[in-house]
Order: sequence, then C-alpha cells, then structure tokens
Amino acid sequence: MEYLTIPGNLNEYFVLFHGTGGNEYNRLEQAGDIDPYASIISFLGDEGTGKQRRYFKPLENGSLNREDFDAKVTAFLELWDSIKPKNATSTFLGHSNGANFILGILEQRPDIANQVILLHPSNLNYQFSQGSTTRIFLTIGATDTLSIPADGLRLAKKLKEVFPNTESLLLDTGHEITVAEIEKVKEFLGK
Repeated sequence: MEYLTIPGNLNEYFVLFHGTGGNEYNRLEQAGDIDPYASIISFLGDEGTGKQRRYFKPLENGSLNREDFDAKVTAFLELWDSIKPKNATSTFLGHSNGANFILGILEQRPDIANQVILLHPSNLNYQFSQGSTTRIFLTIGATDTLSIPADGLRLAKKLKEVFPNTESLLLDTGHEITVAEIEKVKEFLGK
C-alpha cells in the first residue's frame, strides 16, 4: 500500500484514509482544518483504480468478502508496524470506504490509535472481540443513501459497547463531508 507523508509536529499524527474513488490527497484539507501543525500519513487504497479505488474488494450482496477484508487489514498492520511514529499521539481519520477499513483495523488492533474519526461508515457486521479506551467519533448523515442512517446508529451503539469513549453525531446531510461536520470533529478532539 502506498502512502504520503507530510512532516509537521512530531508529537501529533493524522493517519488518513480516503473514500471509494479517492486518493491520498483527499483528506488533507480536513486534516489541515482540524490541526494545521500535525504530521500526516495518508494511505492510498490498492484495490481498483480511479473511481473504483478502495481499500478492499467491493461488497458482495451487501456483505464484506471477509477473507479479502481481513487479508488487507493484516497487510496494512504489517506495513504500519514498520512505519508508525514512535512516542506520538495518533488520530486515524477515514471517510466512507476508509472509515470502514479503519473499523476492520479496530477489529484486529483496538488500541492502534489514541483517537479515531469515522466519517459516514457503513455497518458491515464488524466483530469486535475486545475494545479499548480509544476515543471514537462517528458521523452519520440523515439523508445518506450509501451509508444507511439507521445502520450507522446501530454501529455507534455496537462500538459504544466495546469502546466506551465513543460519540456519534447525526447530521442533516448525505454522504458528503461538510464544514459544520469538521467543526464538530474539532470540538470532539478538543475535549
């Protein structure tokens, strides 16, 4: 998996994951709006290309290809272990497919980050065998047709059971990321 690094404050890192069809540059604006001084590591999904680029194979009848998904997460964790910042606070931030990928990472390594921002994830029957004190903020669009709002609320509840520091926010939006949403993320991270 390819990635982009942008040096900044060596004590604070944003680790970014784009949505379907995105690239390693898509979440830079949001990370800069949240903390313009943080260092950045932004990952490029390696499944598909162009508008089909993502972190794992497309859903099959609404379900994950679990074998592929787990293999992609394991490969990411092997890479992460070789490049992760030492003695730094990390915030994982992902939108849509990237948020779903982060949820797979949390299944295998629940304490990978100090904070996790999940922008419009889908509830894809994740299995969390253990949780952690990682702070999680999840956004849900009330008119989102890709990540169904009721499923997002169920996911937030499921996360809260194993990650007690989980907060969710239902927005009057669709699947897009809004300025108001990023302001709420900043508020959460500032707590």
